[in-house]
Amino acid sequence: MSDYFYGWYFRCQGKEGSIAVIPAVHISAKRESCSIQIITESGSWNKVFPIRQFRINRGKGIMQIGENLFSRKGIRLNLETEGMQICGILRFGEFAEPEYDIMGPFRYIPRMECRHAVYSMRHSVDGEMKVNGEPLRFQNGKGYMEGDSGNSFPEKYAWTQHFLGDGSLMLAAATVPLGRICFTGTVGILHQKGREYRFATYLGASVQKIGNGELFIRQGKYCLRVRFPRQSGNVLRAPQSGKMTRRIRESVSCRAEYTLLCGDRVVFRTVTGKAAFEYETKEDENENISNRSRKDKREIFKRRYHRIQ
Repeated sequence: MSDYFYGWYFRCQGKEGSIAVIPAVHISAKRESCSIQIITESGSWNKVFPIRQFRINRGKGIMQIGENLFSRKGIRLNLETEGMQICGILRFGEFAEPEYDIMGPFRYIPRMECRHAVYSMRHSVDGEMKVNGEPLRFQNGKGYMEGDSGNSFPEKYAWTQHFLGDGSLMLAAATVPLGRICFTGTVGILHQKGREYRFATYLGASVQKIGNGELFIRQGKYCLRVRFPRQSGNVLRAPQSGKMTRRIRESVSCRAEYTLLCGDRVVFRTVTGKAAFEYETKEDENENISNRSRKDKREIFKRRYHRIQ
């Protein structure tokens, strides 16, 4: 089987804190395995399982890894790994689903590096998780669910999700390789008062800036700008050619500023300390290049320069 990964992302936010749970399966030429990653405001953990403990029914929207169950109705966790023990049950309310596939016409393009899916922009969360013995309770909390599949995460990307009053916003921008060409694409949804407002490359949106703590999207007369802290969040594993060897950073609850403009008019501006953010980072960002050849140094500088454009 060719290199492949498939995973779901659950984010739950309550008065006592936030948690994100990422169950996934990853397949490469040398190894098949599945994993569960947990992110809280205090840290992140990863637990790897043998592939035989993975079960999925996509039609019913149910995934199971070991004793841990994931579905549209909720999640049940009972796992332990170095530095972390977590158990509990969270129940979800009705999903606020997007009007149509977030990928739009790109869903029909075969062999894309990474396909994104949004299953719920917002739903209620009730229940309790015990993380290292400490209860994290949710009573009419807020939930969000999405997924990714393909062979690798994008070379460069930024992603954010935030609950706005009775609504929700998600926005992502990433490099997209298609054959011999590569472009920076974007998808995003603002779900507010039962209505959907969508930003997407296939609707004419363009990425004006990605990096240096800012994500700036323009679509027609509308501009959406997000500012977020650099080098914030916990380190997570991400797929590279089907193997979970990539390192990225995500904060499940951080400070961010969101501004939507229509021409010169401010439609809304909000500053929060409870945003979720994820962005590309690699271990060679801070690598020592003093002992590298001149050719290797040029390649490293090229990669660094490319990332901050």
